[in-house]
Amino acid sequence: MTVEFKKEDQKQMTKWIGGRKKYTLLYKATRDGCTATAFHNTCNNKGPNVTILYNNDNFIYGGYTSLSWKSVGNYQVDPKAFLFRLYQKGNWKPVQMPVTNTQNSIYDNASYGPTFGAYDLQPFSNTINFDGSVFTLNGSTAFGTSYTMNGENYTSIANGNLKVKDIEVYLVEGKYNSYYIPAGAALDEPWRKTPEWNTKLLDELKGKIERYKPLKELKISQARLLMIGEVGAGKSSFFNTINSIFRGYITSQACSGNAEHSLTTVYRMYQIRNGETGKPMHFRLHDTRGIEADQGVDANEMAYLLDGNIPDRHQFNPSVPVSTDTLGFVASPHLSEKIHCVVFVLDGSTVDVMAEKVIERLKTYRCV
Repeated sequence: MTVEFKKEDQKQMTKWIGGRKKYTLLYKATRDGCTATAFHNTCNNKGPNVTILYNNDNFIYGGYTSLSWKSVGNYQVDPKAFLFRLYQKGNWKPVQMPVTNTQNSIYDNASYGPTFGAYDLQPFSNTINFDGSVFTLNGSTAFGTSYTMNGENYTSIANGNLKVKDIEVYLVEGKYNSYYIPAGAALDEPWRKTPEWNTKLLDELKGKIERYKPLKELKISQARLLMIGEVGAGKSSFFNTINSIFRGYITSQACSGNAEHSLTTVYRMYQIRNGETGKPMHFRLHDTRGIEADQGVDANEMAYLLDGNIPDRHQFNPSVPVSTDTLGFVASPHLSEKIHCVVFVLDGSTVDVMAEKVIERLKTYRCV
């Protein structure tokens, strides 16, 4: 049986998920390596996804989650998650197995592959070698712990073994993109359809941004936008994206990626330039340390940031708070050196499980 997520398989998956979907391959074990690191490097922060295991005995099964993998080291809540089987010994026998214990919908750990439930389906951890024909996975199955099995079991789903020809993870996207999702809207469905993406639309949007200028009355050449958010929310990646668009090629000026603690430890004032003329835009993006439950910029330091007291490239040190004695401290900043707009960057796929301490820290900024 061919190892392939065929059109008819995709149609069945779409019926279970709902809406109109398209599937983009993110991870493939035979291509990327059957390692937890490879899986998270290719799949983290991408959005809803479906994991498919191609059993050596021609069973095809897996799981779906509407969340992003984040390497948070804990369970995530996803009432839309489900397990499934598409084929049994090569025969088309689709069955869906919805989550029942939503508190343990998926287990998101950097050392594990895609794990559903309280080990209902935990394919592998760390590294699995390929013997040329199959991966003998080192994971475990406890089907029925967090998902309803609808009469199925380990034998009927995977023929009682964890030997697979391949593992694939696909990004699941709606047919249309959306500018934003308002409160109360379904996260997996667009709230309004946007024009078809093309180079003309891109050029129009770029032109609007390039023509932006602060109000003349302010007498400043650039508006300063400070991005703040939880670790892993995508502040630095957002800057890299904007920078890449205007430069015309992929750049990674801001340090970004996935880690337990913030990869951004230095306060940066990023300049964005027109790729053709090299002229700077009339705004700058400022990036700072990501917020964690017990670390991050406190209210006092945030006040200094907003007032323009902290210099570019300031190295944050949790054990040494910013003060007027800090090296490079700007005592009397001009209006042009102050922050004019604060942008809260949130990951929509994990905002409902954000740590309470992080939420409280965000709330304190409102009073700064």
